[in-house]
Amino acid sequence: MARIPLAKLSTIVLAGLLLTTPSHGDDDLLSDDFDDAGDLFSEDGFEEDSFSVSNILAAQNEPFQLSVEHSVALNPKANYQRTNHTTDLRLSTERSLGLLGYGEIELKAMQYWPGDVNKPAGRPLSKVEVEKLIVQYSLAETSVKLGRYVLSWGEVEGAGVLDLINPGPDVTAGGTGYKPQWLLSGSYYMPAAEVSGFINLDPTVGKIPSITLATQTTKEWGVKYAVTGSGTDWALYLGQLVPNTPVINLATMQASANHYKLVGFSWNKAIDDDLLKVDLAYKQGLEHNLGYTGLITDNRLDAAIGLELNDGDRQWNMSLTAKHWLNYQSSYLTPAVAPVASNRTDWTYNIGVSDNFKNDEFSWSVVHFGTPNGALMALTGSLTWKPTDQWQTSLSYATMQASATSAFAVMDGLQRVTLKTKFSY
Repeated sequence: MARIPLAKLSTIVLAGLLLTTPSHGDDDLLSDDFDDAGDLFSEDGFEEDSFSVSNILAAQNEPFQLSVEHSVALNPKANYQRTNHTTDLRLSTERSLGLLGYGEIELKAMQYWPGDVNKPAGRPLSKVEVEKLIVQYSLAETSVKLGRYVLSWGEVEGAGVLDLINPGPDVTAGGTGYKPQWLLSGSYYMPAAEVSGFINLDPTVGKIPSITLATQTTKEWGVKYAVTGSGTDWALYLGQLVPNTPVINLATMQASANHYKLVGFSWNKAIDDDLLKVDLAYKQGLEHNLGYTGLITDNRLDAAIGLELNDGDRQWNMSLTAKHWLNYQSSYLTPAVAPVASNRTDWTYNIGVSDNFKNDEFSWSVVHFGTPNGALMALTGSLTWKPTDQWQTSLSYATMQASATSAFAVMDGLQRVTLKTKFSY
């Protein structure tokens, strides 16, 4: 089965992140970091850590890995004012723990430079935190992992149908990838199948400035049964999840993030070098505003179909996502910049292409995403130069247009030019 290179996932995931409507009870459009559009999906995004010989050898040959990334984002519509100016320093190491164990840790230091207008209010200019921590043990057909890491579900990256365990980056996070969570997970491997499960020990719920979270966060849990066939994979999912971004109660102007239940299915099929992907999810107990009278719960059916086409180094990615409220009422309101009428079904799409040239020294990507009804239209493009394995520089441009009467109104007219340089040692 074809696998998507991590560096090429940007065209899919960015679309999914930016196109999620605030009232959906999962990822919130208004909390996504538009400034990081050119680099949301570096090697840190959608990471699938595994216990393997290659990991152990890497740990033995390179005791420590150090990377420094400097990022400057400018707004062409505001005399090229700096909207993001940071330095991201990371130190990591990985080790075998006896014959059966594996450990990994990554420390992250973030520096916000003076003049960065998007520095989260109240946050110090410098911050040091544990970005990743993994302790994993494997014995025969079983594996157990504890720590802070990213765990992905589903096939259609960024669609928000099943990939809901880890929050995407937002304007208060200052990061460039999905936010790791403190998880306990385990897997049992069979000849052509795998049963896995996780518990999110401390789910992250996004903060909305000047809005109090009125609900208490509960633990998340989920189980997955996956089957691998000849050119076709499928999986079943069951879980209790907490919204990554809360819903604002228009009656009390407080935020709510009560848990909801999920039953899901994913499927993919390899066709020569190409890949067809499908995600389905039934979500029970999502919160929504019933006018200004307060929140009620409703059930929603989410579906996404994706297509990955490969022609040498060139790759096309396309996806279409639908989110349909099963008990929709005409008085549903979405708390956007100003509350707007909600839709029974929200559709989003994206079309992206990426390629490499000059022996992979240069790479580029272009992605267009939006809604069929024209509520949102966006375009991003990036060019990356990697003269050595240790040095990478990228230049990206992103622009958006949105209807003033839609939940995306705050994104209308946004433009960003972003320059990033990363050195790895």
